[in-house]
Amino acid sequence: MHEEAVPLDHEGKAGAAEGSAGAAPARALVEIDEAGCLSLLEQSTVGRLAVSTEQGPQIFTVNYGVLDGAIVIRTGPGLKLAHASFHPVAFEVDQLDTRDRTGWVVEAVGHAEDITDAIDPRSTELRRVAIDAWVSGAHPNCVAIARPRLSGRRLVPAPAS
Repeated sequence: MHEEAVPLDHEGKAGAAEGSAGAAPARALVEIDEAGCLSLLEQSTVGRLAVSTEQGPQIFTVNYGVLDGAIVIRTGPGLKLAHASFHPVAFEVDQLDTRDRTGWVVEAVGHAEDITDAIDPRSTELRRVAIDAWVSGAHPNCVAIARPRLSGRRLVPAPAS
């Protein structure tokens, strides 16, 4: 069964067309600088890790921590560990207010490393990052995105014309 999309107004009511009276106020995207991206990344604890697999891209919701710009994820064996370790990955964290249609997104791109058994001082330090896991059970493996490229955007009310 195919349903046709119906435009909604800012209160979620059907029937408002783009640009019509009652339509949501205009919004603008504003770039977030690297320091702002890092600050937002440090304030959150849940993000999405994107990896490439034989079946195509896979996205996983994960709990994470940050230390000196490095993103640290704990996981068990499986797709995340197998396809993130020593491969390029993308990571995203965001916060959206669907009522006001505002929010922000931070994206990190880099190479992930399985640092579970690494003996260098930096890996040892990263494994100590506290991560508040929402899913119970063992998460014995530690993956780090050590030096990601950060970018971000904020969705804000557009300036009045």
